[in-house]
Amino acid sequence: MGPNLYITPPASFTHFHQDGHGTVDSGHLCLSGYNEVVMLRRLTERHKYHALRLLTGASDSKKTLYDLPHRDQGGEEIRRDWPSAASIEECKRMGYCPSVFVLKPGQLVHINKGRLHAFRKLAPSPLPPTDCHAMQRQMHLDSKKD
Repeated sequence: MGPNLYITPPASFTHFHQDGHGTVDSGHLCLSGYNEVVMLRRLTERHKYHALRLLTGASDSKKTLYDLPHRDQGGEEIRRDWPSAASIEECKRMGYCPSVFVLKPGQLVHINKGRLHAFRKLAPSPLPPTDCHAMQRQMHLDSKKD
């Protein structure tokens, strides 16, 4: 068990997961580029499965929750949709306390054990308005025009 380093190009992502199957705290440090992040508070197993269905539409939440987030599954392409603004609002309504933010170069986020989270490298292209990071990304892209 040592530190892991993932170097990814823009638009790469991890699906929702809990580090160490929910048994360890972790830290994610952004070295370069920008990481779009969605993270929930600690939840019971039942609420984790419900949150995953809301955020990703995954019907097999157990597989989604306990598979490795950085690996495709035996060559199969696995599509993990990024949460919509509406699914984030539903999570708020359920009391799951979603945090939607952008991690900038040099910033570190501490993730307590058992917290579902997902990362996506910010790509230099606009998002559909339904995406939970659409406004944050557009503001970032607009700031780079100047």
